[in-house]
Amino acid sequence: MTPPNTMGSHKTLNSLEEEVRATLEYWTGEDSVYWSVEREAWVVTGYAEAAKMLEDSSVFWRDVSNREGSSEFWGRHLMMLEGRDHRRMHALHMQLTGEAFAESIRERVSEICHDICAELVRQGEAELGVNYADLAVLLSGCDFMGYGTSDRSMIESLEHQMGVRAKWKEALLAGDGIPLDSKIAQEGQAALDIIRSALLPIIKDRREQPHDDLISAMWQKGPSVFPDWNEDDIFNAGWSCLDNEGKPLLRGLLYILCRDLELQEKLRRNPSLVAGFVEEGLRFLSPLRTMRRVAKKDVEIGGQKILSGDSIYLITPLANRDEERWGCPHSFEAERMNKTTNLAFGYGPGYCVGRYVGRMENEEAIKAILAEATEFSLNPARAKPEWMGDFAHSVWPIHAILK
Repeated sequence: MTPPNTMGSHKTLNSLEEEVRATLEYWTGEDSVYWSVEREAWVVTGYAEAAKMLEDSSVFWRDVSNREGSSEFWGRHLMMLEGRDHRRMHALHMQLTGEAFAESIRERVSEICHDICAELVRQGEAELGVNYADLAVLLSGCDFMGYGTSDRSMIESLEHQMGVRAKWKEALLAGDGIPLDSKIAQEGQAALDIIRSALLPIIKDRREQPHDDLISAMWQKGPSVFPDWNEDDIFNAGWSCLDNEGKPLLRGLLYILCRDLELQEKLRRNPSLVAGFVEEGLRFLSPLRTMRRVAKKDVEIGGQKILSGDSIYLITPLANRDEERWGCPHSFEAERMNKTTNLAFGYGPGYCVGRYVGRMENEEAIKAILAEATEFSLNPARAKPEWMGDFAHSVWPIHAILK
């Protein structure tokens, strides 16, 4: 395999591509599997090796459940489950929120995105991360979950508290985690309590008075996973609908478009290209930068002997730059024909259950801003965007001028 730090082509990278590539240098090694002394863990950057680890759950699995504060953060969530319980919960999610479901809510998500964009264009400028990417995903999730979007005070509270929770999530999943008594974790728990107080009454009401929404469907199907299925399980399962990989992905896609008015116009003239643009964004940006695994037994992979209990970092954006699968992998090609499954949403038993909804939400969000704005670009008078995040990696802030 060609080492991931070579171009495999003489194509010159543009400033955006160089900028993104620079964020990957920390993780780039001489081999596709190498030991990091600093992290005290194996780092995997090769596509074949990463895919094998994601697929073989009998040998490699998440280390989340071993981290302090995980049960308080996740509850009986997919991230905490293993074996039969994980398979049942994963099947439930895919039954309820798979490809057919994503298509059934596409029109409503489009309406939500258009409404947000129309207001931002009227304002003339906005921070597109918080004011659009985060809000579009939150409102869409609240709508199809059944929490509703008309109570603006509740939505504003959720926006704020979920931002606090997100800081705890990043700290919990990055590196070695964070103590439960730390300031970030304590503030995150307080935010969770406020969110629960707003959403649990709605969840409980659907048990006796079902609607045509995801909460009601979860009440109906949930006992197939756990006989003692309850409102906390629905609250925890619903997180992937309100706070998911779609947010950092959409931030990155908006940033790319802010820097390329010609690409904006191409997609505006031909919206059928948007789906491919989003897919290439998933490969190129891979917002879930590090997927963590722990070895459950001794195994050799990529020419390295990994011992039971060893910690592993799977670096998805480098795996998604495998030259054997993508030509000029460090370049962003909006019309690239992606024939290989990228690992941005994972793979195998832990394949992200929100991958269909996430792709659809990003497609509709991009179409909406292209339709509502004749152009949008970075505001040179405001703070410059920066790439950040060890687990969820994206760009912030994205102050833009919209016309």
